[in-house]
Amino acid sequence: MKNFDIIIIGAGPGGSVAAKVASENGYSTCTLEKELLGEKGRYKACGGAAAWELIEEINYPEEKIGRVIESLELHHVDGESYSKKGKGAVVWRSTFDKFLTDMAVDSGALLKDNELMINIEKVEDFYKISTNKDKYIAKYVIAADGVSSPTLKLLGWPFFKSQDVILTITKEMKTTKSYIDKILGSDTVHLFFGIKDLIPVGYAWLFPKTDKITVGWGNQIDLVKNSRKEFEKFWTLPYVKEALKNSTMEIFKPHLIPVGVRPKLYEENVFAVGDAGGMVDPISGKGIPYAMMSGQIAIETIKSCEKKDKLDKLGTTYEKSLDRRFLKILKAKRIARDKIFKDDESLKKFLKLWEKHRASEIVMKKLLD
Repeated sequence: MKNFDIIIIGAGPGGSVAAKVASENGYSTCTLEKELLGEKGRYKACGGAAAWELIEEINYPEEKIGRVIESLELHHVDGESYSKKGKGAVVWRSTFDKFLTDMAVDSGALLKDNELMINIEKVEDFYKISTNKDKYIAKYVIAADGVSSPTLKLLGWPFFKSQDVILTITKEMKTTKSYIDKILGSDTVHLFFGIKDLIPVGYAWLFPKTDKITVGWGNQIDLVKNSRKEFEKFWTLPYVKEALKNSTMEIFKPHLIPVGVRPKLYEENVFAVGDAGGMVDPISGKGIPYAMMSGQIAIETIKSCEKKDKLDKLGTTYEKSLDRRFLKILKAKRIARDKIFKDDESLKKFLKLWEKHRASEIVMKKLLD
């Protein structure tokens, strides 16, 4: 039985930032990751868009960026389009996540990859965790193992409402850099909308990387009747067909994304971070920065409550800190999402506003009303 102060389950952005911050603050820390990371990390179905501020904040190496982005093109299937300017990057999640995991290891956290958590149980004031290879004990657990979180499922936590989960389909298509530059533009990401004729609650996307295009589609899961047929609607749009002409599929991956907060975020020294907690922008689907912030906040909460000898305040401190940093806005966006996707007229009104305003500004200033 190996003892740690904190066990983190999942080596994505939330788990790796939590491991880094925990180790830097003197906690003995171990991250359990079910996938084999190796030199290149593990594949994650994700467009991989990141704000340039985040790239600079973590000093992410330029050579690891899939493509620098300067604009976001918003296409409605009825022919209207909108253009949103702003610098960002498209990254491969395998490379990006491995970069964060390496930072955590360099800070002193132990990484156990290719090790599947198979059971977790509370015994007095500690958690016993069994994997396919070993047994561990820890005072605190950070559940950073995604929307379906086996950790939280084993602990009996409630799952998300069906309206708060998006089913996505991702295809990684190999083509050439010159063809991407010609058809999609050298520095442009493309999103596709249409409530009546494409996706009732969601959107589809073409995210160019160096010589590949990440093709994605996402719809609210309880509205999906036949995902392959519905994906085909997007796949057969003339612009999409042209962009993917002569390309070859390398990866096909369905994936779930939460777009609402999990009903519970903390209980008895267990913290849900990132997708496990539903910390994703309900409008854009952006989750990387919120996963990273929630991982940091979880550790800061532990440190603060231990210092003040107020361990009974861990849950309220964690949730108040999340609300203060970003969760209050995400909750407001979840309410606004229902208004945006009410009909195509409302959706186009939002897209027009999104050209010039941040989504958070549109929601908090009630510009849609």
